[in-house]
Amino acid sequence: MADILRGRRLNPMDDSALKITSSVDADSRIMKKIVYVNAAHVRALERSGLLDREIASELLDALGKELDGYRLDYRHEDAHMCLEEDLRSKVGEKAGIIGLGKSRNDQVAASIRLEAREELLNLAKSIASLLGSMIEVSKSHTDTLFIGMTHLQPAQPITASHWVLNYAESMLRTVERLKLAYLTTNISPMGAAALAGSTVPLDRLYTSHILAFDGTVDNTIDAVSSRDFVIDIMYAISMIAFDLSRMSSDIIVYLSLGYIGLDDRFVSTSSLMPQKRNAVVAEILRAKSANLVSMLFNSIEISRMLNTSYNLDLQEITPKLWSAFDEIVSMVNAMNLMIKGISFNEEFIIGIARGLLITASDVAEYISMNYSIPFREAHHLVGEAIRMTENNRLPLAQNISSLLSGKVSISQQAIENSLDPQKSILNRVTFGGPNPEQSARMIANMNLQLDKLNTWILSEEKKIEKAYELLFSKEW
Repeated sequence: MADILRGRRLNPMDDSALKITSSVDADSRIMKKIVYVNAAHVRALERSGLLDREIASELLDALGKELDGYRLDYRHEDAHMCLEEDLRSKVGEKAGIIGLGKSRNDQVAASIRLEAREELLNLAKSIASLLGSMIEVSKSHTDTLFIGMTHLQPAQPITASHWVLNYAESMLRTVERLKLAYLTTNISPMGAAALAGSTVPLDRLYTSHILAFDGTVDNTIDAVSSRDFVIDIMYAISMIAFDLSRMSSDIIVYLSLGYIGLDDRFVSTSSLMPQKRNAVVAEILRAKSANLVSMLFNSIEISRMLNTSYNLDLQEITPKLWSAFDEIVSMVNAMNLMIKGISFNEEFIIGIARGLLITASDVAEYISMNYSIPFREAHHLVGEAIRMTENNRLPLAQNISSLLSGKVSISQQAIENSLDPQKSILNRVTFGGPNPEQSARMIANMNLQLDKLNTWILSEEKKIEKAYELLFSKEW
């Protein structure tokens, strides 16, 4: 039944082979975009003088109705031929004119790009919402003591705000990766036809403009065969998943230690042990991130061995792209809700922090800066005092004071002040550190970047929406 394509050249394809090669299941995602591409092509044909205005208007009217959907049948191989068949049932054989000067190769590449850019904007909106939630949590906890770790060991005092902002900053860099992927996606392959263009005098720049692309893929071979933009998108998605996975790991550990609390909506319990509050959402986010990274590498592997120009192998990449978008958006939204409901057990953390000696580096710095003792010597001295404390159970400040006796005149109170985790936060002067003033500065900067992101998203959405409206306007 694939006669519209095979015509009188080929006998019908084997049904089992058709089912293997057909892309109609994945094509359902881009049905509307295929309509938009064909509408733009009709207008380009009319503009070139190859299509009567009356027929062009009739085709555009028919295509406008196709936006509500058309029947997909695997026997037509893909949604492109299904659309042409449906048009033929509505307007007759004149529907065949839409095949002039284009191929499924440039048409599918264009349709995927149109869909992908909207998916990118949708993902960017989800990330913007997550960033907004992270900023709000950070604002409320610029003074909340928290314990920073290295090697999963208690390391130095930070604030809850500083911990959350570290992921917000990383996420903002990934937003730039998304925007870069948007740039490599939002260029038009239309007019490249199968691979070498055609003898039809179509204006590729015009087609690009009316579809709200930012430009064209100049080389016609590259236009139909390149899927590097998909790899760019998948990489950006993988990096988002990377951040979500690391956040999830932190949440799992900090919940287990009692430093944080999660809303009941994001934990589960045991079928046997009623006391359990398991961070199951965070665990699943961590696992799903691996799936997204595997999709990236799978797409790279499909692409890297292909010969120049179009190969049907590329068809296997597209479903992974749509799955990746669906997966990452749901993951970002879940993390957004989980972060909104996070709580910090500050009193518990303060008690723990005082017994963990996480300000040992502070007192070493204090001794070095104020008594002209080389830092390495001060470091060794504090380390020796810690070992003494482990053995004699005396306060660390007392052991440090004992070791310094006769070398420098220092009060035990000064040492105790240096060891105070809450004072440590206020004493930190490093740009970008956990001092509440630095957190406030970072939050203000992130708000500016978030405003710019939201403005960019809205601008691109309006540009696309306007272009699609004009495609079917009678004033063309």
